[in-house]
Parts: sequence; C-alpha cells; structure tokens
Amino acid sequence: MGTSNVEMDTQASSVLHGRACTAGGRSGRARPDTSAIAEYFSVSPDRLERVLTNLETGDQPEIAILQNTAPGAKVAAATFFSSAWSKSYANVGTPYGKVHRDFHYQCLFSAIAALVEVGCESIRVEPPMSGHLWRRDAYICLLEVVRNIQKNMNRRAMVHLELGSYHARMVETLDRERDDYDMQKHRPVGTGMRIFEGLNMRTVYVEKSL
Repeated sequence: MGTSNVEMDTQASSVLHGRACTAGGRSGRARPDTSAIAEYFSVSPDRLERVLTNLETGDQPEIAILQNTAPGAKVAAATFFSSAWSKSYANVGTPYGKVHRDFHYQCLFSAIAALVEVGCESIRVEPPMSGHLWRRDAYICLLEVVRNIQKNMNRRAMVHLELGSYHARMVETLDRERDDYDMQKHRPVGTGMRIFEGLNMRTVYVEKSL
C-alpha cells in the first residue's frame, strides 16, 4: 500500500475493502485483466469487456459498479471509471496536457462514493491515467475527494494508493503542504443511473473546459 497521508490504515478485520479502477488504457480497449475480474465478480467476461470498453469509448464519463457478496470476500466491491485516455476525457478538456480537474474530481468522487455507499471503508485507487504515475493535479483532486467524503459520507473512509503508482516525493510534498492549498468544498456531481449489459452504471456529467 502507499504511504500517502490519503491513507489512514486500520487493522480492523470487519472493514469492507473496495477498489476504484480505470476501465482501460491508451489502447481504448478494456483493461487486460478483465477476465480475472469477471471471474471474481461472477460476471461474463464478454459482458464485462463490453462494459469497460463502453466506459472508454462513450461520449460522457461513466462508472460501473461490481459487488462480491460472498462471506469473507477479500474485495467486497469495485468501481471502474473512464480513464484519462478515454474519449470522454478528450471531449471535455485538453486530453494529455493540462489536467482537467473537474473530470478527475467528479469521476474519482463518483467512483469512491459508490463504494462507500455499499459499506466499503478501505479503498484502493488507481491513477486516472492508467499506465502512468499519479499526476500532481489529479492527486490534489483525490485529496479533495477524500476530505469531502470523510466530511459528508463516512469519516472512517480510508483511501490507499497502489504501491509504485506515484512519485513518493510529490505525494509527501503535497501531503505536507495541503493545508496551504485552497481545498475545494464538495461541488455537487451530476450523475445519471442506468443499466448496461445487466450492470449498474452511473453517467458523470462534466462540463467542457474553456
């Protein structure tokens, strides 16, 4: 697990674990471990691949929600969100230059909030630009998300970074100096629920940057 101040770990065995993951990568296709994920969550691999591909190729960013209700499941739920390589990211901002912070904040908040809603308190989060380390602005968005979820939803919610997914110096600096930032209060996130391929989806409405 990461060593960021985002992480407030506990050894409580009763804590439900969740994962917030990107749907795909630069190829525009579903993530390569889709079959293993589908097996864990008892979903057809073909169906999950279509869902994750849809998250990457749709006009609006979305999240998909999977749950494993088996007693003792290591991961109780996972959310998959449109990555920074997705068509929807290209639609709302400069794709790979300056980070479009509203996209990251709203997608990360929606993905993590959905996990908190089903009882997850220990959540591991992948970088929005899959295949790359956390970028500064995206990480600040994550800090804002965690603060606002703890304030408005569950104060015990903990977020962890994937080991090796970040520059330690950047994270340590931002954690140390975060009180100096104008951390944004929660901005309402417009979402629309729908069912696609039999799975729960949420469309995230992000305004196009100027």
